[in-house]
Amino acid sequence: MAETAAMRSEAPTVDLLDMSGTELYFDEPVAPEIAALLEEARSGVEPDVAEALLKEALHRAPDDLTVIVAIYRFYYFRHDYAATLEIADLAMQAAGRRLNVPGDWRALTAADIDRAGAANMALLRFYLWALKGAGYLLMRLGRMEEAIAPLETLCRLDVADRIGGAGLLELARETIDTPDRERTDR
Repeated sequence: MAETAAMRSEAPTVDLLDMSGTELYFDEPVAPEIAALLEEARSGVEPDVAEALLKEALHRAPDDLTVIVAIYRFYYFRHDYAATLEIADLAMQAAGRRLNVPGDWRALTAADIDRAGAANMALLRFYLWALKGAGYLLMRLGRMEEAIAPLETLCRLDVADRIGGAGLLELARETIDTPDRERTDR
């Protein structure tokens, strides 16, 4: 219980569900040459060709969130969770630059969340969803111990659990604490 009280005293004051008056990343215009690469990648070409097109788009527009989400989804739906994890990190870095907060989630503070939320709540939520995604992807990779740190950070910064990291954190901890034999018996 003391941990919860301490977490709340350092918690941000913004409501992570308040989306009034903010644009979403996909409302931003995409440069025509980048849009063409994305369209070609999704047009049914072979996966290797699609990946090359997405990588080219990312190379040309490394901070374009539409590009980052496209390549994230490509890797995720191909079950390449290690590559998806790298893209989640790029998403946090790009969002962090735009929000003027650390791109490295380990350095995020409640004050950063409050400031970022006041500037652009939708982009802050994007950042925090990428952080949750990183924890989830580490879990999918079987790296439960590593998954705990990003999920703990998310829960510390989102004490109301608006982004929904608490359940994943609980599952990661439970998985570590439960011997393999007990997990398979369920």
